Amino acid sequence: MQRHGIVHTSRFRRAVIGALIGLVFPAVAFVAVAALDVGTSFLIAMIAIAPVVLGVLSWLIGVHEDRLIAATAELENRVDRRTRAIQSMLDVTGDGFLTIGADLLVRPEYSRPCIDLFGGDITGRSLPELLFEDERLRQELTDGLHLLFDGKARPEVIFDLLEKETDVGDRTIEITFRSIDPDTVMCALSDVSERRALEAQMTDQGRRRDLILRVVSNRKYFASFVNEAGRLFELLDAVSSHRSSAMPAETVEHLAAELHTLKGSAGFLGFVRTATVAHDLEDRLNAVSVLDDDVDLSAEVFVLKRQFYEEYNTIEETLGEQWMNDLATISVPHRTVAQLERYVKTKYRNDRTLLGAIEQLRKVRFCDLFARYPQLIADVAERKGRRVKPVEIVGGDFRVLPERYEPVASAIEHIARNLVDHGIESPSERELKGKEAEGAIRLELSRTPDGVAIVLGDDGRGVSFVAVEARARELGLINGTQKPRKADLLKTMFAPGFSTSEDVTMVSGRGIGLHAVQQAVARAGGKISVETRIGRGTTFRVTIPDDRNGE
Repeated sequence: MQRHGIVHTSRFRRAVIGALIGLVFPAVAFVAVAALDVGTSFLIAMIAIAPVVLGVLSWLIGVHEDRLIAATAELENRVDRRTRAIQSMLDVTGDGFLTIGADLLVRPEYSRPCIDLFGGDITGRSLPELLFEDERLRQELTDGLHLLFDGKARPEVIFDLLEKETDVGDRTIEITFRSIDPDTVMCALSDVSERRALEAQMTDQGRRRDLILRVVSNRKYFASFVNEAGRLFELLDAVSSHRSSAMPAETVEHLAAELHTLKGSAGFLGFVRTATVAHDLEDRLNAVSVLDDDVDLSAEVFVLKRQFYEEYNTIEETLGEQWMNDLATISVPHRTVAQLERYVKTKYRNDRTLLGAIEQLRKVRFCDLFARYPQLIADVAERKGRRVKPVEIVGGDFRVLPERYEPVASAIEHIARNLVDHGIESPSERELKGKEAEGAIRLELSRTPDGVAIVLGDDGRGVSFVAVEARARELGLINGTQKPRKADLLKTMFAPGFSTSEDVTMVSGRGIGLHAVQQAVARAGGKISVETRIGRGTTFRVTIPDDRNGE
């Protein structure tokens, strides 16, 4: 159509030029005759050659314009071929490409995969409505693109803030924006569903490997964890069948402490989903203490048990039933040892040598109860962005009855987490204080005249008495205007619900950990003390009466 227009314009132009030349030559001839007094022959000659001149000029103009028409046609063909080639390449990539203007409506030029992705013609459709079902995400995209088209923000700033992925049907789509010119934005849509599924599969496989490795490396602790979970599930089943508002405060408090300990153990052993669900159940359980209405915990308890047994079954399927059964044995089945011990105590109650020999079969090295601590501390440090030197367990090479000390060893994990989370500073903060970038945490186990001693300390920032006092007054643990003693402030840290952290995380913040430690130590008949120096660190000392005393 455009070429035909050029041809018609060319013909009209030639006619106009011919008419002008036809008028000019006679006029020039008559002027020459009148002004220059030339002969009639000159006039006749001028008139005679006019058609020749006209023909030559028309031919030259025609040649030029024909060349121009041909060049224009060739250029149009090239543009058309290139456009089709680009369109084909865009179609072949499998990605959707479309453009929009300031009205955010899709323009007619878009690649074929867009039709397949959105199920039909998308010309004139609103891009925010095409990409997102969530109204908040639609509004964020609309506001961001309006800022861009209004010239109030640079493209790279806006595009960096916009959502990078969306779900269209059952597909996961990666979104990329590019500014073509001030009035045009291109949007590229890539189907990354298979890639995301593969990444999820690889993540799941990695989590499975980590789970198996941690369980195998901490076999005795895993056995203790399974028993701990079984006891907790029995307790949860018992209380979830009753009205939550009727539960005594002590029961709620005990459940919270046990659940908090289970969550920590699950996280260490790689029971990631169990730890996550336990964290959610803690939130629900916490609601029992702050709401007057009944809170139904049965659904959360069911989910917690299901997640635990799913991850437990993963271990059993991988390591085999026999490996799992061996968890309950030392050198001979535990039940056999217990039966033998009861028999000996009944028949030979005065034979201390025989009783002692039987008891030795059940004992384990005290340090084995803390074998997981180096890895536990390293995990928390990595999660919190701290650098901590590898932890070495000093001492503990003596044997004890595990059922007496396992609850304390499990509870003291809360102290280890707190030392990393609240005690050890960030690498930059430590360097500003003239310390090594890596913090140090020590774990010392020993037997003393008073019993079994557990010392756990750090070289971090120390306890902030100002923060502790402020929080204690806020909770009503300290009254009056008199300045409390530091020893009294340290005692308040073990109160239920006490925490100076403003955020609740998977590591700390609920104010349950230290209270759970105090309860476990008290049940074992022990005591706990704290020493702290600002800028130098904090040390917790736990002493439990020795199981050989009074035996």
